[in-house]
Amino acid sequence: MPKAVQTPEEVAIRTLREKLTGELRSVFENAGCERVEPSVLQPADVFLDRSGEDIRRRLYMFTDPGGTELCLRPDLTIPTCRLFLERAGDGGEARLSYSGPVYRFQPQGSPKPNEVLQAGAELLGATDREAADAEAFALAVDGCKAAGLADFEIEMGDLSLFDALVDALDIAPGWRSRLKRQFWRPDYFKELVQRLASGNADAGSEQEGLLAALNALDEKSAKSVIEDVLKLASISPVGGRSTGEIAERLLEQAADASAAPLSPEIVKLIDDFLGLTLAPKDAAPRIRELTAKAGISIEPRLEALEKRFAAIEEKGFDLSKARFQAGFGRRLEYYTGFVFELQVPELGPEKVIAGGGRYDGLLKSLGAEQPVPAVGCAFTVERLARALKLKGETK
Repeated sequence: MPKAVQTPEEVAIRTLREKLTGELRSVFENAGCERVEPSVLQPADVFLDRSGEDIRRRLYMFTDPGGTELCLRPDLTIPTCRLFLERAGDGGEARLSYSGPVYRFQPQGSPKPNEVLQAGAELLGATDREAADAEAFALAVDGCKAAGLADFEIEMGDLSLFDALVDALDIAPGWRSRLKRQFWRPDYFKELVQRLASGNADAGSEQEGLLAALNALDEKSAKSVIEDVLKLASISPVGGRSTGEIAERLLEQAADASAAPLSPEIVKLIDDFLGLTLAPKDAAPRIRELTAKAGISIEPRLEALEKRFAAIEEKGFDLSKARFQAGFGRRLEYYTGFVFELQVPELGPEKVIAGGGRYDGLLKSLGAEQPVPAVGCAFTVERLARALKLKGETK
């Protein structure tokens, strides 16, 4: 099949992205990062279980002749973490960088490409979390500067602040974990809060009798009953879930059904917290004021927030024009703390040219015996190239 003819603009972008990839590699190398090349083929389950909904529905998946489900890598963070574990287990510290294509399905007629070039770095095992956060952020900004892009916007957030807020509230334990899990899905999260406030977390009226009966049993007995019923009814696992996992979910719903609804005061506190958009220097004082009025404290996380901003400024970065949003979480499930994006609004829906954040739970979910501190950043090189062309800043 003959290759499609590329437009002059596409040829120019391709040439520029190759040049930019070399410049980004130099930035990472000068920071002491070792370059790695993770396999293009990856186990599908690691992305299905850990990536955001947006990535899961765009995976290129297939089954090999041996029956193993594989996918083309949709990003390079998880493959790099898997490579780290294969080489070093979960001990020590590593600074790894990468560049290469990633693959995400796009609907027919979409202007977005199915294959894009990604370049980034992951700082794994560093125990000074705030210093490592500052370094990952600095690598992203330095990458933009090395490429010649001086005009971009910065958006920041910190998922650990919301986790700490929820832990400090008087709500059902199961609801805490659910709110944390759904934080990165803004529309669904709002709907979930409304359901929890009404006392109708998940179940419809047809389930209320079942949940009430399960709630009257101890956990072991209830789980045994559910598993027996599923087996007797010959109900197969749904969406890859085992009967045990289905039983766990029903028990969670049963516990929810007996829990008190979220109070109007708690709903307002959550809304007010997530609505905060302000300069980084004002974030900690404003959140202290908000939580103090509610009679709670998340001081350790606020101190960490201030330490991180100080570490960034010590590296010479001016955060006066950055924007901190308490409700900002990016669209990947594995983030656990600091998150950030570098944006060029003129690119429209594709405005995010680089981003990153902290994901301390990811490596343990991939097989590490204990959580491994981890933070990183990544560029979509095509977007960086288009931003430079748009702003006339190509060198």
